[in-house]
Amino acid sequence: MRKFMLIWLMFSSLLLTAQTGDVLQQIKSQAQKINSIEAAFVQTKNISFIDEQLISNGKFWFSRPDKMRWEYQSPFFYSIIIDGDNITVIDDKKESRFDAASNAMFGQIKQVIMNMVNGKMFDDPDYHASLKEENNYFVVNFETVNEAMKEYIFSIDLYFTKSGYLMEKIKMNEASGDNTVIEFSNQKINQSLPGHVFKP
Repeated sequence: MRKFMLIWLMFSSLLLTAQTGDVLQQIKSQAQKINSIEAAFVQTKNISFIDEQLISNGKFWFSRPDKMRWEYQSPFFYSIIIDGDNITVIDDKKESRFDAASNAMFGQIKQVIMNMVNGKMFDDPDYHASLKEENNYFVVNFETVNEAMKEYIFSIDLYFTKSGYLMEKIKMNEASGDNTVIEFSNQKINQSLPGHVFKP
């Protein structure tokens, strides 16, 4: 009986590993088909020593291979524009420019954001991926392996719909226990985007 249970547990483990690999491959494959995204988002910041959640919203644009605009519109205006290695930050009326190739911090930020959107995060050696199911989502947890990055981000959860493997939510978990949740809506996939979106 014990031998049978051991064999069954081994078989179940192999089956689960195969199913996990298949789902992760489907998610990765779907991400690679996305050439552009336009979406609205709501961001909720949960800080341990503050009872009230910090909520902001805005719009997000992405164009393969390396263009992105992340724009907070309420309760304040703040925009990050990535065009290749050129990063522009607009804070109200102040504009700052950075070179991701020569600035390690902004280079890392750019890489993480881009990898989340285009599916390359599955191949990022700085993270270990695992899968779980939660209601209508497949949730891929990326645990940070890079010790230096763990000081800021302990892990990242990406929520993909079971129906079409579309990412609808991101949860970034900090080492402190705080977290940031970003939920996307009105996503428009592979539609033409005006060039001025990626200009300051």
